[in-house]
Amino acid sequence: MPLLNLRDVAAATSLRPGVLYRSAQPHTLTPEDTRHATLGAGNTSSPAQLAALPADLDLGDLYAGLLRHRASWFAGVIAEIADGLPALVHCAAGKDRTGMVVALILDLLDVDHEAIVRDYALTAPALPDILLMLGLSGPDGPAAVPGALLDAPESAMRTFLATLDELGGAETFLLANGLTADRIERLRAALLP
Repeated sequence: MPLLNLRDVAAATSLRPGVLYRSAQPHTLTPEDTRHATLGAGNTSSPAQLAALPADLDLGDLYAGLLRHRASWFAGVIAEIADGLPALVHCAAGKDRTGMVVALILDLLDVDHEAIVRDYALTAPALPDILLMLGLSGPDGPAAVPGALLDAPESAMRTFLATLDELGGAETFLLANGLTADRIERLRAALLP
């Protein structure tokens, strides 16, 4: 099975190509397939955990809450990325945790918010295959997963970015939560053309 939702983040932005990639979980790759460093963006949630979320979940509100309450986690993941470039950032679908981590890096690099939203939205066409791989669609897939988790709406990323702006932007936010200035410079040196 090919690696789902794989893309070079540079494709939707003005970053240097070949340095930062994103995808769904790469568990199907063989050692020969792994040409880039991998960095998982957290643990995979189980279908039961997903089903426990409210049915009327607003994805943008979830993202904003995670940003506020998991700040040191985000800073830690981005520190690991800075220390291990090139990197493949991934989570179960390459959408939620991966999307937020990549958005933080892009904001840190002063990428226009509309370009960040476009990069996030590129996940939408891959979602049917991703959901099938995760067992969240088809006749045997759990029906209780909140619908918001089955989509990649631009509005969710816009809410995340608006919350990030309220918190002072990625650089202020990440520095306040443990990311060091030298790692920010490392990201800039590696990713900006």
